[in-house]
Amino acid sequence: MFREDEKDIFAPFDMAIKSKKPVHSREFLAILEQASVDTAIKAITHARPLLVFWVTPEGEVLDAGNEHFANPPKGDKTVLSSPTHKGHLRGRAALIGDVVYVVVYGDHKTHALSLRQIRLLQSARSKILSKLQIKGLSRQLLSSVMFIQEDGQDVDF
Repeated sequence: MFREDEKDIFAPFDMAIKSKKPVHSREFLAILEQASVDTAIKAITHARPLLVFWVTPEGEVLDAGNEHFANPPKGDKTVLSSPTHKGHLRGRAALIGDVVYVVVYGDHKTHALSLRQIRLLQSARSKILSKLQIKGLSRQLLSSVMFIQEDGQDVDF
């Protein structure tokens, strides 16, 4: 286990034993140990994303290619400047170690998802997993997917 002084570093990623969710990979924890949560999340999602996506307010999942800002939903660049992305969610998936991390970005400044956004993500979850499967991820890797917020907190469905 971790030393007492390390617990705060890993608090956002604490996995309860009662949870059936996958455990965070050693590689992810090593990145986090060397950097702030923001830096760790960016390192994870921007290095080699498996999927860059938008979720529309209706729950449709749109592949954004390699970059959100180059590919806004339906070409509507005003979504990018809106603090709430006009109801859209954006996210990135990346493989770190043997765990797939899907980071979902919240509203500007808060970095956390609102209850409405969590419900939207929940309705789009299977579509995101389907897009990852289409991109060639195995069932084993899909079973290890961890949804996390931009602030590093796990998303619990």
